[in-house]
Parts: sequence; structure tokens; C-alpha cells
Amino acid sequence: MLAAATAELPRLFPLMRDARVPLWSKLLTAAAALFVVSPLNVLGDIPLVGFLDDGALLLFILHLFVNFAERSAV
Repeated sequence: MLAAATAELPRLFPLMRDARVPLWSKLLTAAAALFVVSPLNVLGDIPLVGFLDDGALLLFILHLFVNFAERSAV
């Protein structure tokens, strides 16, 4: 999953600026990422698990956005 994220991360910012990608998709992705890294985290008190679940969720959000945005931009 980390290898896929390193391939998708460079595509994130051009897709965020692309006018063909729906605005609601951009806003939903940004809101989800902000919610994941916000201090209101249920598992945030557990030392290692809090960072791992945040990282996994951010990678999942990145993957979903890039796949959806590329389909809508084509």
C-alpha cells in the first residue's frame, strides 16, 4: 500500500487543480484528511496505534481520490 501511495502522491496536487474534477470531490477529500489528522481522535491516546491508523486512513483517502478523480477527468 505504501508503494501505491508513493505512485499516487505526485498525482494528487495536479488532480486537485484540475477543473474537470468535481469540486465536491476535492472538498470531501480535504475534509476527510483534516478530520483524520484532527486532535479529536478516538485511538490517539494509544502511543503507536494512533499514528498507524491515521496513516492508513490518509493513504486510503489518497487512493480513493486519485482513482475517482482520474476517472472523472478523462
